[in-house]
Formats: sequence, C-alpha cells, structure tokens
Amino acid sequence: MTTHRPIAETDWPRILDIQRECYAQHFRESLEALKSRWAFSPDTCLVAEGPSGIIGYALSHPWRQGHAPALGIPLDEGISPDLLYIHDVAVSKGARGSGAASLLVRALTACAVANGLNRMALTSVQKSAPFWTRHGFTPAAVDDALESYGDDAVYMVSPLPV
Repeated sequence: MTTHRPIAETDWPRILDIQRECYAQHFRESLEALKSRWAFSPDTCLVAEGPSGIIGYALSHPWRQGHAPALGIPLDEGISPDLLYIHDVAVSKGARGSGAASLLVRALTACAVANGLNRMALTSVQKSAPFWTRHGFTPAAVDDALESYGDDAVYMVSPLPV
C-alpha cells in the first residue's frame, strides 16, 4: 500500500536520488533550491512511501496565478499567494504505474482546499501535459517567461472545489 506524509529532513538524500532518476540534467535543481520550497511551505511538500520506503515526492507552495518561479532559484517570500503551485511531482522508475503520482496530486489538492485556495498551477515539462490534463489541468496564460523550463514547457491551471 502506498501512503504519503510531509517531507522530513532525513528524506532529502532519497528525494535527490529520485530527482536524478526522473529528470534530464538541465531540470535537476540544487538541494538549496529544493529545500527553499519545503521551508516556504512544509505542509504542502510530501513524500509517497511504499513497502520498500520512499518512492516519490511532491514539492508545492502558495504562489501567484500567471507566475512560474524559475527553476534552480531559491524562493523569496515577497508574494501575495492566490493558488498552490506544484513545483515538482516525481516517482521513481521502479514505482511507475503504482498510482503514487496520482496519490500525491490528490493529497496536494486536499492541501490547497484546506488552505482556502481555489486553484492550483504548475509548469509541465518533459511532455507530462497529458498526465496533468487527466488530473484537471488545462493550459493557461503565464506572465513570466518559461525559459528555465525548456522549449516544451506548458503553464497549466486547475480550478478546485470551494
């Protein structure tokens, strides 16, 4: 059975392993950049666990509609959030197809609703838009350039029940 819980300090080595396994080199971020998302919003940063340990993770944080924080840059706190931004959902190759990614998305949705937010956003990379479309996300206008996300990046938004 796969479960989820908030990220703990001891989880970072495994999170970095999964990041290396799942993302092309130019998408890999430093521990400092990843931890800045966790420090900004620890309740919306999760790991998925299976019988053998951590099999996936999700990093998200409150943010602004139409803005995508640049990859690799630690977050600053000078914002007025109006949505939950999903920075990263990654599942180890050995756990693909287990439902762990969908479990994490459902958990993030519950976090957003519990925090009174009525939508989520993300930037789809590595041709992941079909996965996000299945979870209710649609392409939307973005105020920021998406250069750090690559040529196939798609900013996407999902409304949530209020």
